[in-house]
Amino acid sequence: MNNYAKTALKAHSLIVQECMDPPEAWNQAVVTVTNSKTSQKKGCPRNTFLGLAYAGYLKDVYADPSAKHEGVLRRRALDAADAVLARPTISKQELSSQLEYVDKQGAYDIVFALNEHGVLKKP
Repeated sequence: MNNYAKTALKAHSLIVQECMDPPEAWNQAVVTVTNSKTSQKKGCPRNTFLGLAYAGYLKDVYADPSAKHEGVLRRRALDAADAVLARPTISKQELSSQLEYVDKQGAYDIVFALNEHGVLKKP
């Protein structure tokens, strides 16, 4: 499991157990997972997680209808989540083909990890 997947799972835990808001939970989780300042500031994985959280795709995390849902990163996160939820055995390669995007930033890893740990859900 890559660092961003670990961060997403830890951030989800912080939201549920500590009642943190999603951005704060991500920021706290990422510094416990990696010491790399570059990795800590990476936007794609963070936006993937926040997109899923705000859209209601995370178990025990309430959707935020006032949150920004636009943007290519958030849309791609929701599309990836829908594909994985519809077909849990889909491979990363098949997902890339279906979404016509090869993820190199860890977004798909986040979606797969959340699903494998029972955190991902259909809103």
